[in-house]
Amino acid sequence: MAADDNNETPNAGGRQHFPPGTTHPKRLRLPLTTAVDVRRELARLYRGMKAAQIQTADGTKLAYVLNILRQTIEASDIEQRIATLEQAAEAAKGKGEPQW
Repeated sequence: MAADDNNETPNAGGRQHFPPGTTHPKRLRLPLTTAVDVRRELARLYRGMKAAQIQTADGTKLAYVLNILRQTIEASDIEQRIATLEQAAEAAKGKGEPQW
């Protein structure tokens, strides 16, 4: 058996290896549906990098993706708010109420 195929060799050949009898690590599922959720995950990621539990290169890549996710969430929230305001403006226009 090659050294990089041995479960005891950590991350040999760029692949992750897990204890015998497991096929994947235990996943921590956190909701990432709001900017606050993403902020919490970024803070957790930062603490992991600071404590040397997460390699800086890996953490930087994850932080980049989380930032894109945050921007997407914020853009979606703004789109929803604009749509709500447009609907309210149309409803007020139909009733003859003054617009702000």
